[in-house]
Amino acid sequence: MIRNINYHIIPECYLDTNLVETIVPPQKIKGSNGYNHQHNCNDVVNVINGKLSDDFALGIVDRDKRELDRTNDFKLLVSKHNLELHIRPNKNHYLIFHKPIEKWILNEAQQVNITLDTYDLPTTLKELVNMKCEANKNDPRFKKLFRDLKSQNASGINLLAKWIEHLKANPYNADITTLQNL
Repeated sequence: MIRNINYHIIPECYLDTNLVETIVPPQKIKGSNGYNHQHNCNDVVNVINGKLSDDFALGIVDRDKRELDRTNDFKLLVSKHNLELHIRPNKNHYLIFHKPIEKWILNEAQQVNITLDTYDLPTTLKELVNMKCEANKNDPRFKKLFRDLKSQNASGINLLAKWIEHLKANPYNADITTLQNL
């Protein structure tokens, strides 16, 4: 049994962490300040391959232009709504890839006719990318945007939430068919 499931959910950057903690809030656990935030994709993989090598792990990362090191043994399970869920065979390791977060957020918002200026956020990809900073992890403007994207049924946001919820609830016995059909 996992004592601190939050440690096993590993988002890549501040904005990913804000997104994941908003749409699937971490469990309230003494000594835990939320999910296991890492600064880049390679750090996410290091945690999965290191401290969690023989345990459940779920990484959430950008799909960058180059292949992510030490992940070639992960197999694509499902790809839809600009998300990819990969599984490491014979382990309880999962990776969720999405487009670079800023572009993905803009696409999700456009899909449900939400404009970022409503949240006092930049409306262009360039401006949004230039906002990268630690403050984004708890920025209430993004939290409101993410809640609204989820409530307005942005397909990628809702699928991400469903995958995370299922894997958190079933870290050692996730149902592959369920994950594929969510």
